[in-house]
Amino acid sequence: MRWILTVLLTFCCFSGFVARSIAVNDVPTTSSAKPETKIPLLPISIDSRHGPAEVGPLQSGLKVFQVAVNATIDPGTGYDNPATFWDGKLLRPVILAPQPNGGAKIGWTDTEGTIHITPIDNQARRCGVDMLIEKGSLRDLVAHDDGSAVLVLQEGGMYLIRLKNQETLFQKRLADNWCRDIHWGSVAWNGQVYGTYFAVHSGGHEGDAVRFVSANGEILEGGWAWGVSHSIDMRLSTAGEQFMPLALSDAYPGTGFYFNHTAKRVSYTWGDFSGGTGGRIGGLVALNDKMFMAFSSKQGGRKHWTAALADFSQIAPHQQSVHKYLQDADTDQLNVKIARYGSDRILVSWLESESWERKFQLYDSKAEPIGATEVLPVRASPRADFKQMPRGGVTWAHGWCEGGKTLTVIQMDADVEKNFTDKGRVVQRTNFANKPFDLKSKAMLH
Repeated sequence: MRWILTVLLTFCCFSGFVARSIAVNDVPTTSSAKPETKIPLLPISIDSRHGPAEVGPLQSGLKVFQVAVNATIDPGTGYDNPATFWDGKLLRPVILAPQPNGGAKIGWTDTEGTIHITPIDNQARRCGVDMLIEKGSLRDLVAHDDGSAVLVLQEGGMYLIRLKNQETLFQKRLADNWCRDIHWGSVAWNGQVYGTYFAVHSGGHEGDAVRFVSANGEILEGGWAWGVSHSIDMRLSTAGEQFMPLALSDAYPGTGFYFNHTAKRVSYTWGDFSGGTGGRIGGLVALNDKMFMAFSSKQGGRKHWTAALADFSQIAPHQQSVHKYLQDADTDQLNVKIARYGSDRILVSWLESESWERKFQLYDSKAEPIGATEVLPVRASPRADFKQMPRGGVTWAHGWCEGGKTLTVIQMDADVEKNFTDKGRVVQRTNFANKPFDLKSKAMLH
């Protein structure tokens, strides 16, 4: 295996970082079957057949920035998170990872197959030259004030690469099992340790692995070498010091969305034992003492893919109180996203496939909607989650633009949350005289 890593970062912004104590998830001791948790047949319905309305609170906190790059961005093929091994193979996510000082790193891939890590400051301005990793597949990214940790699939292995300023501190192969180009992965940082969660291949079979890595690049005890099978997609989030792994399975230990291997089936969906499922992960976030999973599903006799929300307690036995579709769907609701918003709310977003409008809805800690659903003229990269900024807002990035050499950074400040009121749950659409994209090109509207 040959790695060529060029670090061209000239400067970045620094601040202190307080480490927290180590925490790992061990393999669950029980493998007993869990009862199915099927989505109710009667979802909460919202009338979305209204015309333009006044600017909503989410729109009033929306900011869009552009960051120029030197190489041509590869946007990949596809507009949704993977539901099968095969429909995620050609995705090329643009991943924005906030850092403690308010800046961020943006990971993306150019048309030559080189991974770029672009640094921006707390004003979304470039603050250095891209760091480059040649010939790999970007899977996830954690940003630090002094660099980043990048999860990369390359030459049959999943690697964690730690970049600090102008140095490569380590590049660690995470498992002896092989990884394929259909495999995804996720990385998280709890203040002292990296957690990684990724799909693996061995003996003609597919599984997944959890590995913990020290700040110096040493593999630590804990996790597992072979878990959910087949693991179509996964997320690894943190709740305080604890790592929280979630996977979409088509076979073992069952079909559906599973937390911590066999600890909890969060939601049932069909699986064909051959790499296909009836679900898509939208994201996983911690709020108070719960975890909230946004996803898309066609269970319960649904004709269309429909955005849904489920929760579970962070403490065993992981009791669930929320499990529902969010809106009635007359068309597929795709590319679902979720992020914590402020201190006690969550923001969920999805793409309507017929109109190619992206909708946003705020929810409280009981998953009750707050204010109106808003339709905003912004896009979101598939397989790249929304992230919370240090001051409580939400941010993400994408690479769709004319000429292919501009990253777009979207920020939604949480300072306007006091303006939310219940306006009869009417969808608000914002009028834009000069839309930033071509409405005739649907492929560019996600």
